[in-house]
Amino acid sequence: MKQVKETEQTILLRDWTFSFRHDRQWTVILRTERVKWVSRPFEQFTIEPTWVQFGDALLHRHVESNEVRLKVDEEWGIESKVVCDNQEWDRFVEALKQLKGE
Repeated sequence: MKQVKETEQTILLRDWTFSFRHDRQWTVILRTERVKWVSRPFEQFTIEPTWVQFGDALLHRHVESNEVRLKVDEEWGIESKVVCDNQEWDRFVEALKQLKGE
């Protein structure tokens, strides 16, 4: 039987703290000043230059305004936004790619 490598990593983007955990499936804990959200387990996530999706969460970067909007599509959905520059977003995306193994 193939042994599963467990991974845990925390990645920051401004006021958002994402704690990723992977054993057989991924889970994410998002912490902000006012919210703590725990994702349902999910199989994979998508990383693109201007958006990232994992489980029920979608982060979309608006290049013109430097806003990153977070939307969690669940019964008690969450919507939030932060403003970050290109370097911050690029570091965040690169950290996610390393975590995912891309």
